[in-house]
Amino acid sequence: MAAAEGRGRARRVADLLDDRVKAQLRGDKYRFGGYISSGSEHEGAGELAGFVDGIFFSDKDDDGDGGGKEEEEDDDDDEESDGEAARGCLSYASAGTMVRDLLKPAAAGNPFRRELAAEVAEAAERLATLRPNRAAFRRAVMGSLRESGYNAGICKARWESRGGATAGSYEYIDVLRPSSSSSSPPQRYLVDVEFAGEFEIARPSPEYERVAGQLPRVYLGRPEELKRLLRLMADAAKRSLQSREMYVPPWRKGQYMQAKWLGAYRRTVSPAPGGSTAAAAPVASHPSFTAGQDVKCRLLGFYAAAPLGIPPAARTR
Repeated sequence: MAAAEGRGRARRVADLLDDRVKAQLRGDKYRFGGYISSGSEHEGAGELAGFVDGIFFSDKDDDGDGGGKEEEEDDDDDEESDGEAARGCLSYASAGTMVRDLLKPAAAGNPFRRELAAEVAEAAERLATLRPNRAAFRRAVMGSLRESGYNAGICKARWESRGGATAGSYEYIDVLRPSSSSSSPPQRYLVDVEFAGEFEIARPSPEYERVAGQLPRVYLGRPEELKRLLRLMADAAKRSLQSREMYVPPWRKGQYMQAKWLGAYRRTVSPAPGGSTAAAAPVASHPSFTAGQDVKCRLLGFYAAAPLGIPPAARTR
């Protein structure tokens, strides 16, 4: 109860700050380093409130895992809807079934998604010689999608240490589809060209290998889908590592995985790293894209996705 009241006070304090002060508190001038000149920024919902919360309640976080536990408690409310998966009680077989269901193509009634999946798969195969350079490969796929008329961009996430999550950065592709209603935000699809590799762990148990082996190398899905998938994989990875009596590293925990794909990010359409082309640049006349459409990113937690028609990556370790 006291923690909830404290977080409420922190949010009220955050609401009183103007944009300039908020930017200084977040460290926008420094946090993104080389990213500062490239792309437009999209802030995760509640990020500032969480930052202020850390300022006011850092004393209890200094002793062990206080902050991490508090954030895990915050996540419990959202995870209750996922039943046993949220509480880490699913068997590997059940988790594998849920992962498989989440990754089933769900494009039958969604022509846009079906066409986008085909475009991503074709681009990834055609540009496969660039795979050794992940950044170049990612931007080449993004550029190919834009040439086909999609409003695609590179999303560059970077976050500081907070609670149980260590600092880090990550890049992926997103594609925006304007909503049929002018008052609704555009639909956002996430594309990761090396998705399965992000879930490799040391000395995986056979059960974890079976679950992770279902993940596609190239991933396409909605944020709300990826949310559930990440929860399942974080829980499966934790149990696998613990079964080997190994420590669960911060980058294999749910908060870190959430920050990679679902936190605040900067979006750019520049064909080269460090470019200055902003995300507002127009693309070809794909019927689903409206120039000048504003986009907002919300930090919702974990989300899950449907795969392309690409087989899962082979597991070698």
